[in-house]
Amino acid sequence: MTFPLSPYRWSIKAKSVALVTGYVFVLCGVYSAFAVHLLRREAAQAHDRLQQTASIVAAELGAYIESGRQRLATVAQLPGMVYGLRTIQETKSGGYIPPWTTLHYLFFKSPVFTGGVFLLDRVGKVLWTEPPGLPWLGQTLADYPPISEMYEKNQSLISAGLSAGRLLDKPHIVVGWPVQNLEGEIEGILGGVVDLTATEFSDILKAVSTTQGRFIEVIDQNGLVLASTILTRVLQPFHSQEQEALLLAFAPLSQASWQIIAGQPRAIALAEVSQLQRILLWLGVGVVLIAIATGAPFINGLVRSIKQLTNYAQVMARRDLSHPVVVGERYDEIATLAQAFERMRIELERARVALEQRLEEREELIRLKEQFLANISHELRTPLHVILGYTDLLLDQELSDDWHNALTRIRAQSEHLFHLLTDLMTLSGLNTGKISLQISPVIVPDLLVHLSPLVDQLRQGKGIEVVWDCPPFLPSIETDALRLEQILTNLITNAVKFTPRGTITIRTRYTKAQGKVLFEVSDTGIGIPAHELPHIFDEFRQVDGSISRSYGGMGLGLALVRKLTMLLQGEMTVASQVGQGSTFTVALPLRFAS
Repeated sequence: MTFPLSPYRWSIKAKSVALVTGYVFVLCGVYSAFAVHLLRREAAQAHDRLQQTASIVAAELGAYIESGRQRLATVAQLPGMVYGLRTIQETKSGGYIPPWTTLHYLFFKSPVFTGGVFLLDRVGKVLWTEPPGLPWLGQTLADYPPISEMYEKNQSLISAGLSAGRLLDKPHIVVGWPVQNLEGEIEGILGGVVDLTATEFSDILKAVSTTQGRFIEVIDQNGLVLASTILTRVLQPFHSQEQEALLLAFAPLSQASWQIIAGQPRAIALAEVSQLQRILLWLGVGVVLIAIATGAPFINGLVRSIKQLTNYAQVMARRDLSHPVVVGERYDEIATLAQAFERMRIELERARVALEQRLEEREELIRLKEQFLANISHELRTPLHVILGYTDLLLDQELSDDWHNALTRIRAQSEHLFHLLTDLMTLSGLNTGKISLQISPVIVPDLLVHLSPLVDQLRQGKGIEVVWDCPPFLPSIETDALRLEQILTNLITNAVKFTPRGTITIRTRYTKAQGKVLFEVSDTGIGIPAHELPHIFDEFRQVDGSISRSYGGMGLGLALVRKLTMLLQGEMTVASQVGQGSTFTVALPLRFAS
C-alpha cells in the first residue's frame, strides 16, 4: 500500500487507513486536551492552596512587623522627642533617665522587638536602651549598615536579615524610625531589634501545617531566609532555580521588601494529579484500542467489497465483459451497487455488439461519402473551369449592359461554386489525413499585404470600413502560409458577409509569455446567438440563415477553418453577441513542432 503525494490519487484502502488514523489522532487529541485540562485544574488547585497559606502568613507577619514599626513612629514623632534627646545628651547620666520613664513603659517587654529597643543621637551614639543597660549603651552605631543607611536616607527602615553580631548574638533584623526636628533634619534614631529565633516571631510560621513536606519561608530583600519551618534554612540564600522539584507559591509583604514562600515537594503536592494522570492515560489507551478493534473489521470488510467492485470495473474498462459481478453475502448499499454493476455489464455487452455493427456500417458510409465527395468535386471542377473560361472570353467582347451584368453574375456564382468544391476536397482530405503541409518561415505583415486586395474586392459596394492593426516588427512564424491564408480568407469572407454596415478589424499581436501569434478578425455585424455558438464548427450544420456563419450556407467554412487551425497546431476561439458583432481568434505557435 503506497501513499502518493496527492490524496486524490490514494486507493480506497489508503484512504480508509488514513481515515482511521485521523480518527484515532483526533480522538487522542481531544482526549489529551481534556486530560491536560483536568491535570492543569488539579495542579492549579494545589498551587492555590499553597498560595492561600502564603497569603495568610504574609498578612499575619505584616501585621506583626507593622505594629512594631507604628509604635516606633508614634514615639519618634512625639512633640517633645527632639527636646528630650538634647536633655539626655546634657545630663550625661550614663543611661539613667528618670524623665523618660514613658519610653520604658511604651517598650517594656515589647512583643515585637524581642531583641531590645534603642535611641541614638545625631552621631549614632546609643543614649538609651530597653531593657535598660543593654551592651550597646554608650556605643556608636553610625557605621552599622542598617543604621548608616537610615542616617544617609533620613527615612524609616526594615532591614534585611542579619546574622549574630554587634546588636544580638542571634539572627535578627533592625527596624528604625528617624527622629526629625522641625526643619526635617535628623536628630537621632529610635530603633528596635527583632529576634528571628524568638517564639513571638517563629510562632507565626508554626501555626502552618508542615505535614506532607509543606514548609513556609520568609525571604528578605537580599534573598536570605529570615525564618523557616525548616530551622537549618535560616539566613541561607534562597535559589528558586534549585527548587525545580518543589511546588511554590509567593506572597509579598506590603510593609517590607520581603516575600513569603509556601512550598511542597511536587511529587507529594501533585500525587493525586499523577494518579489521575495515570488513570486517564490507561483509560485513553483502552478507548483507542476499543476504537481500533471495532473499526478495523468494519473498514476491512468495506474496503474488501469496494476493492472487488473496483477490480470488476477495471476488467470492464478493458472491454472484458465476460465476468459476472459478485461481492459475496451482502445486503447493504454495496450489494445494490454490485447488482447495478452486473446489470450494466449485461447492457454494455449488448450495446457493444450493436455498436460494433453500427460502427462497421458508419465506416462504410463515411468511406462512400468521402469517395462520393472526391469524385463529384473532381467531376464538377472541370466543367466549372470551362464555364469560367468561356465567361471570361464573352466578357472581353463588346456586349450590352444587360448581357455584361448577366455574365458577371454567372462568373461570380461559378467562382463561388468553385471555391465550395475546393473546400469540399480540402475537408475530405483533412478527414482522411491526406493533407500535407509545407512548413516555412512566414512574415506576418507580408501575408496581410497579400490579403489586402481580396478584402478590398469583398467590401466593394458595402458600407464597411476595414481596420488593419498589425505591428511592423512581429516575429516570423513557422507554419504553412497557404493554409494560414485560407483560414484568414474564410474568416474575413464571413465577416464581410454578415456585416451589412460597420467596421471589420484585422488584428495581429505576439504574446511572448505563451510564445504564440494571435490573429483576430472582429466585426460589428449581426452576431451569433449564444445557443448556436457550440455548433458553428460542425460540418454540414445549418443554423438560422439570417445569422449563419457557414461559408456558402452549407456549414463548411468554419468547420474547415477549425480543422486547418488544429492541423497547424493552433487554437481557435470565438466571442459573439447578437447585434454587436463577433470576434474570431486564431492562436498559432511561433515554432511548428514537427
